[in-house]
Parts: sequence; structure tokens; C-alpha cells
Amino acid sequence: MNRILTGLTMAAIIAAVPLASASAAEYNWTIQSMWQSGTTTQESFERFAADVEKRTDGAVAIRPLPAGAVVGTAETLDAVKMGVLDGQHNAPAYWTGREPAFAVLGGLVGAYQEPKQLLDYFYENEGLDLLREAYEPYGIYPIGIATWGMESLPLKQPVEHPDEFKGVKLRMSKGMFSEVFEKFGAIPIEMAGTEVYSALDKGVVDGADWGTLSMNEELGFHDIAKYAIYPGFHSMSIADVAIRKSVWDSLSPELQEELSAAVRAFADDMASTMHEEDEKAAEKLAGEGVTLINWSDEDKNTFRAAAVDVWKDFAKRSDLAQKALDSQMTYMRSLGLIE
Repeated sequence: MNRILTGLTMAAIIAAVPLASASAAEYNWTIQSMWQSGTTTQESFERFAADVEKRTDGAVAIRPLPAGAVVGTAETLDAVKMGVLDGQHNAPAYWTGREPAFAVLGGLVGAYQEPKQLLDYFYENEGLDLLREAYEPYGIYPIGIATWGMESLPLKQPVEHPDEFKGVKLRMSKGMFSEVFEKFGAIPIEMAGTEVYSALDKGVVDGADWGTLSMNEELGFHDIAKYAIYPGFHSMSIADVAIRKSVWDSLSPELQEELSAAVRAFADDMASTMHEEDEKAAEKLAGEGVTLINWSDEDKNTFRAAAVDVWKDFAKRSDLAQKALDSQMTYMRSLGLIE
């Protein structure tokens, strides 16, 4: 514990160094993302920061740092609580161990088919209110969320149907995702993202749950894995933009409105940008001999039916998780995604 506190204290010193260009702003915020420097997703986050400054006439200046710039990705929640960071752009699923509802809200495996469905749930239905309820004990306020779109599975062998996952070794985090794939006989193996390329190359895994097609292509996974399930289906996760609740409450209604609008625009920008990048990657990879596998609606329904059972078991872990699942299932029924 002392080591963590010492690390956060040192990080606070680093984060406190102001940007010279932000000196005139009323609010100067350091917000760390979950994205690596130079990636398409981080560039989208940086555009969001610039948009905030423009929308607020310079009243709010955001320093949009990449992953690991101040603290580790799994440490941003505590860093924001303690004032080391002013905010985070991170995946709420990281906090599943604190509250299972973060997993249910952070990305239900096999739930949605396109980003619009997910974004509508959060912005037009109950999703964002429930996420705020989950963060309330930590004094954190999520202004809004974004998604990078439907993730693809890079594979070293073809998987045309769910039952063909039997015996396939997949890099995957333990939890809701791995439990669904285990129902079809897959063998989940947990490892850091930095180890995926080597694991594919050495045959430690046959595939990996990581990112969208373009994100996987960017990391070189398809130099080795000559198959991909695309368009993706199994995963579409979210990342929130969150600050301390006390800071949010101190803002004028006008600034709150502009910040909310900026995050919503950011969500649209990231979704559309990643969709374009995925389409470019699909054309490029197909030309390089990578086989893109598009599952049938029947196969998707088979996968989702197995996922629903896992959702229900997972939701039993907390009252809020159950509340969040009931809300999403009602919404999905309205879309005809489940019965």
C-alpha cells in the first residue's frame, strides 16, 4: 500500500506541471487515457480535448495524456480520487473487482451489433445514469462514454461457427468473456497485451481478444494470424470520460452542458473514425491473403444465447449488476436482439 501511495505521490508531482498554453484557462485538467501514444484512438481523444477548449472559449483546458503517462492503466480510478489526475478516459470494466456492475455496463459480451445501439443505450436510455450510480461511492462522475466499435478476433485457423472454437487457445481476460467462450470449448489464456504478438508467433495461442480489425492490424497480429472474424461480434466495450464529482458539481450549468456535448461528439468521432479505419484494414488485409469470416445471423444468435446465461449468472454478484442487466435486456428486447 505504501508503495502505491508513494507512486501516486510522485505521479502527482509530474501531473501538476502545467501546460504553458493552458495558463489562461479557468480549469486546467490532466486526463489520462487508456490508449497508446500515436494510435488512432488516442488521436481521437486529443481532438476531444481541443474541442472542449473551443466549446468553452478556453475556460477548460485538457491535457490529454496517453496510457501510462502518469499512472498505470489499472490505477487511474484511485489517481482521480486522490487528485493525482483530474480525470480519466478508461474502461470501467477494469473496476469489476470493486463492483460487478462495471463489467455489465462496460461491455456485455455478444450483446450489440453496431455502435449506434450501444451509444443509444447510454445516451438515450438508462446506461449513463447506471454508470454514474456505479461510480458514486468513489466520488467520480462520468460525463459520458465512447466506444471504439466492434472488436474482431485474429485467428491462426478458421472458425466459421461457434462450435469450431473447441480446443482453440485464445488470449483473453478471465471473467465474463472467457466464461462464454468456454461454453464452446475454447481455452482462454490470460496474458498482457504486450505478449500477444509473441504468443501468436510461438503458437502459445491460436487467436486473441484484443481490439478492432484495424487495431489488430496496426499491431501486426495479422502478419501471423491469417484469419479474422469480421465484421466483429463478440465484443464492443466502452471507455468513459470522468472527473471528480465535486469538481463537476462546482461547474456552471453552461460549462456542464458544453462538456456533455463535447463528450457526446467525441463518442461519434471515435466510432466513425474507427469504422473507417476498419474498412481500410479489411481491404488491405484481404489483398494480403487474410481471410475475413463473417458469421451468419444464426451463428450470432447461437453465441448470444450462450452469453445470456453467463450474463444472468454474473448479474447475481451485486444488486446494481442485476439492475444494470435488467435494464440492458429490456433495451435489447426492444431492438429484437433477444427474446
